[in-house]
Amino acid sequence: MSQTNWAPLIAGQVGVVPLSLGIPGVAKTAFFESLAHTTGRRFIPYMLDQALPEDLKGYPLVQDIQVNGSTARAMVHVLEEARLRAESEPTVVLLDELTCAGHSIQAAALQWVNNPSPNSWMFAAANPPDKAAAGVDLTPPMVNRLCVIPWETPVEAIRQGWRNGLEFPAPDVPIVPANWRDHLPKWGCLVDDFIQRFPDRMEAYPRDPAKAAEPYPTPRSWTNTVKLLAAAESVSASKHVRRLLVNGCVGDGAGSEFTAFLETQALPDPEDVLADPQTLRLPRRGDLAVAIVRGILARVETDNSIERWERCCDVFEHAYRQSKDIAMAGYGRLWKIKPAAYAPPKRNGVFAEMDRLRNANN
Repeated sequence: MSQTNWAPLIAGQVGVVPLSLGIPGVAKTAFFESLAHTTGRRFIPYMLDQALPEDLKGYPLVQDIQVNGSTARAMVHVLEEARLRAESEPTVVLLDELTCAGHSIQAAALQWVNNPSPNSWMFAAANPPDKAAAGVDLTPPMVNRLCVIPWETPVEAIRQGWRNGLEFPAPDVPIVPANWRDHLPKWGCLVDDFIQRFPDRMEAYPRDPAKAAEPYPTPRSWTNTVKLLAAAESVSASKHVRRLLVNGCVGDGAGSEFTAFLETQALPDPEDVLADPQTLRLPRRGDLAVAIVRGILARVETDNSIERWERCCDVFEHAYRQSKDIAMAGYGRLWKIKPAAYAPPKRNGVFAEMDRLRNANN
């Protein structure tokens, strides 16, 4: 599986707005419109080079409002139809031509970009400023809220559409499961470990003014990194996709250092452990060990079957031999995600001991 453009698709589903940056004519806008059709969502494009600040913030209107039981006249902002639908309906919102938007438009969009509606998947697309029709650099407050990702032209899909009477295939969409937050503790621990080791990477505003329009590390962009790595793990995204997400939030410098740091941690991939439970090696740190076990449970819950659940039981047997406390902390959930109507055969040995402990605590 190529996982082409999985990085922006993952980010847009969990409330971190991705900016797909690529040259003109490489199917960015068409891709996101097709995404809306594929997922049954309303497509709402905002051509930011043609927008006014009021289109994003709302139009000012004087109205009577109630304040502490009294009526007062006040200025309120009324949303236009597309923005209102984006707030209240399942939508794919595309902030298009972002690098053609003046700084006043970017400023008006900041709060919306920082807090997309839970109903909407919000994306942004743009050409590099030197290749845009009226190129404008991103402001530092805007870029620090985004995940800036190089656009990957879906070449195979385009060629298939040419051969099929311009009927282009729907994009491959990794749907982030509802339990993706179960992976947050693991990645939060790892980012915290990295920052403790390299405290100067907590925040590093670019010294070169020319770099201020590129991603840079701050507590906000590291928080976005934690979210995106958790979501990426929930859909079994590749290392390439994860690297794009990290670098898109904190920049190539800090991102490369963090990726190198991860390589030294020897973290198990949940699928590798499920394929061979005997390979599980819990780290000494309890919080990270708990997070790893939770991640394996979350992966099985997302893609569940009798075979995978039984393999997860094998994982817990090996976890129990290494740390009784860690294994028992997740043992109750193991039974909650058991496939419906499945009556598993009785296990003896370590598993029987875990059963006794679980029943004694109930």
